Amino acid sequence: MYKIIKNSNFWFIFSGALSVIAILAIAIYGLRIGIDYKGGTVIEITSNETNKVASLKEVLDAQGYSEYQIKESSNNTINLRLETLTNEQHIAFQDAAKVKIADYAESSYDTVGPTIGKDLTKKSIWAVIVASIGIILYIAFAFRKMPKPLSSWKFGLSAIIALMHDLLITTGIVAIMSHFFVWMQVDALFITAMLTIMGFSVHDTIVVYDRLRENYIRNPHDNIEITAEKSINQTLARSINTSMTTIIVLSCLLVFGSPSIRHFITILIIGITLGTYSSIFVASPIVVRWHRKLFRRG
Repeated sequence: MYKIIKNSNFWFIFSGALSVIAILAIAIYGLRIGIDYKGGTVIEITSNETNKVASLKEVLDAQGYSEYQIKESSNNTINLRLETLTNEQHIAFQDAAKVKIADYAESSYDTVGPTIGKDLTKKSIWAVIVASIGIILYIAFAFRKMPKPLSSWKFGLSAIIALMHDLLITTGIVAIMSHFFVWMQVDALFITAMLTIMGFSVHDTIVVYDRLRENYIRNPHDNIEITAEKSINQTLARSINTSMTTIIVLSCLLVFGSPSIRHFITILIIGITLGTYSSIFVASPIVVRWHRKLFRRG
């Protein structure tokens, strides 16, 4: 049997160190904000040439644009997003693109203002807050028959602490990667990835919590540490196997999928790995530590 609860101090120190590093990374490097949030220009381009994407990249690189997104869709259409262009810059880009791409044509040209970006930011923050509250309420309801002195609310709050741990460290890693890689940006897909990570992490945590509840109901007089240790070991293989199969699929998408979703897949891989770790080494030890304090007070 793995002594995970017994060595919980080590895991708390390790997670704390990762959290501090993540905060420092965010403070030092910041996040590379995408067009969805800071605004920019969106151009829809049509062309029948096979090498149009490579040609566009040559033009953009030659004109000094480092932050841009190129998404190729059906019907020979390309969606290009880059920083806000002035009229002169737009004309210069068009002229250079038409030299590289003979049948270059723009089917639409729009500018996304920073006001829309601020609105998206507010909605993204609210999405995370509402999701967190929903998770607490759901776990509190699902575990409402938890035997005393264990509390369903404490299970819900412990799960949220583990979730915040996952999101913070994931964001810190994104900050480090965005410093070195232009394609790692904070956009709408970043928020989608974060919410997906929350769902996956909670799923893993609830599996462990549910087994802890079953074992505690079956043996209410056992030491909570022994019960939690047993519960984690009973669900350990399932949690790791579930995460590994998901990560294998995501890794295939990362290698063979479109470059436009590369940052999305990378964030998911990082977050799911952290979610599996926290459900085993963070969420349950927090519940046990909380129970110990209540037991001593009682």
